[in-house]
Amino acid sequence: MKILPAALVAVALLAGSSAALAGGREKVSLPVVANGVDFANPESVAKFRSAAARQIAAACNPGDRIGADLSPDFKCRREMSASIEPKVRQLVMAATNNARMATN
Repeated sequence: MKILPAALVAVALLAGSSAALAGGREKVSLPVVANGVDFANPESVAKFRSAAARQIAAACNPGDRIGADLSPDFKCRREMSASIEPKVRQLVMAATNNARMATN
């Protein structure tokens, strides 16, 4: 099963993803561990997306901001989520194709 290489690709992608630099925004990146994620299993992918969303929320709204608006930065969250979603879909497609080929 090729889950580990896919997981490593996901980690590399998420570590390099960042919010758009519109309006002088700071660059944000975060590592996400995808060990054990079976991208052919919809439940596993949903858990992965949920964990990534929690990490994105924490990165976009750090509790240690000084003098900043404490409301959630939904734009940052949307941009970060949009930056990882194409790669997640690609990993899902590759995993499901590999699973289909293995059963044939």
